[in-house]
Amino acid sequence: MEMNKLEPQYIDLRSLKEDTLGDIEVLKMIVEMFIEGIDEYVSIINDELGHKNWQVLFKATHKIKPNISMFGITQLEPTILQLESDFENEENLDTIDKQVNICLDIFGQVKTELRAELKTMEHE
Repeated sequence: MEMNKLEPQYIDLRSLKEDTLGDIEVLKMIVEMFIEGIDEYVSIINDELGHKNWQVLFKATHKIKPNISMFGITQLEPTILQLESDFENEENLDTIDKQVNICLDIFGQVKTELRAELKTMEHE
């Protein structure tokens, strides 16, 4: 392993690498699709949170949730589960902004880490 490569803080691609049988091209495609999914999710959050479109927010959160586990983003799991429940049931609306901010911050870091992983894959 290169000494200048930092270990990811949020993502863990070991199980995804196993699932793709080490096929770098498939792995790159999945990572790129997830980055697009993050961008789509962030866009929906930014567009719909202010309008309190709870069901749209619930559906978007529900859609991205399986990727959280697939990419090993364990630090985000409790937050995404809470948001999914709060959006669906329109509960805890007084703390929803805090939860959303945690989620968006982590997704920002995740995208940075995924882009670094993609660069590494280019050289494999």
